[in-house]
Amino acid sequence: MNPLALDLNEKLSNAKPEVADMLSDLGKLMYYPKGILSQSAEAKTTQYNATIGMATYKDSKMYADTLNEVFNHLEPDDIFPYAPPQGIESLRQLWTQKILKDNPDLAEKDISRPIVTNALTHGLSLVGDLFVNSQDTILLPEHNWGNYKLVYSTRHNAEIQTYSIFDEDGHYTTEALVRTLESYDKDKVILILNYPNNPTGYTPTKEEVAQIVEAIKGLAERGTNVIAVVDDAYYGLFYEDVYTQSIFTALTNLHLNNLLPIRLDGATKEFFAWGLRVGFLTFGINDDATKNVLEAKVKGLIRSNISSGPLPSQSAIKYVLENHETFDKEIQHNMETLQARYEVTKEVVYADKYTKFWQPYDFNSGYFMALQVKGVDPEALRIHLIDNYSIGIIALNDTDIRIAFSCVEKDDIPHVFDSIAQGIDDLQE
Repeated sequence: MNPLALDLNEKLSNAKPEVADMLSDLGKLMYYPKGILSQSAEAKTTQYNATIGMATYKDSKMYADTLNEVFNHLEPDDIFPYAPPQGIESLRQLWTQKILKDNPDLAEKDISRPIVTNALTHGLSLVGDLFVNSQDTILLPEHNWGNYKLVYSTRHNAEIQTYSIFDEDGHYTTEALVRTLESYDKDKVILILNYPNNPTGYTPTKEEVAQIVEAIKGLAERGTNVIAVVDDAYYGLFYEDVYTQSIFTALTNLHLNNLLPIRLDGATKEFFAWGLRVGFLTFGINDDATKNVLEAKVKGLIRSNISSGPLPSQSAIKYVLENHETFDKEIQHNMETLQARYEVTKEVVYADKYTKFWQPYDFNSGYFMALQVKGVDPEALRIHLIDNYSIGIIALNDTDIRIAFSCVEKDDIPHVFDSIAQGIDDLQE
């Protein structure tokens, strides 16, 4: 094992032995090398910095004017150099302030500085590299984003265990999760909490969050090492009276040694900037030594994989965070547009005339809603709708479909659901 990794592991064991026990085999091996990047950082203030693979003029980086003109509000140094593996430091601080503003119950001392990721899937993968060994248990709701299985089961050979978040009438419930946690008897679990949920568009209420947090607390207090991964991809897209802080906040405030909350969020959905691929990974930990070790290991993982994320995207997000007044109004306009689409969807899908075709699952947030269809195969329905009605939906499993009302104009939503009902009726005959 590399001496740098040994040193990090020793520091982590001394600071937080429970977190040290959570590391995967790869996580234990990982370190941030004292190579080109660290040497270049040390040479940053020199007059002749001949350390890193970029081309420069005396006072600027080399760049092409045509490409530079694409970024009207950014300086060349905000576009063309490499970003640090952990991301632009000023962007990390700005995102910290955003997290604290959105989560008033959270204290800055209780979280690590957010590390920039190449959007949230990259963050999920980093969590897998750092904490997931073969045969570790990943605990997911039955309604979950399919990429979790690819990241954790396919890439890391983890065991996927699921629980229901809806009762037989399609109403959200915490009962199955609470029972699962109460009966869990292994020494480690990776628990993924995704609210607003993809694919169903549900966010728990304050009371439901309290039930979830209490069950997680009980499991940790019984001695299980709990890595609680909070996937906040759709954070802030709330349309009803729900718990509007991240569940990461409630978990972090438990301050339990063998509970490690990890938050993954970003500009992807919150800022309607999907292709910029700017996400963040934050640990809910208040020990400085542990923060430093975990950051070094994540930086090593990034360096050994993508090296660093794209600087122009990070600079663009930094720009709008620093110049946010107009930007905030634009985001609010988009939110109001989604709210209006949600309200129409909510009114339409529960109409009595559709009860023979589907049963909706509770939804109150995000981009999506899901239906349990009656008497037809979801995949057959999906193909039928494409071929005969020019409508695209997602077939989730043997019973359910997902509809993204986020990408249907408000006035078209009744037509879309009426056509889905007609498609079901066609196939039921």
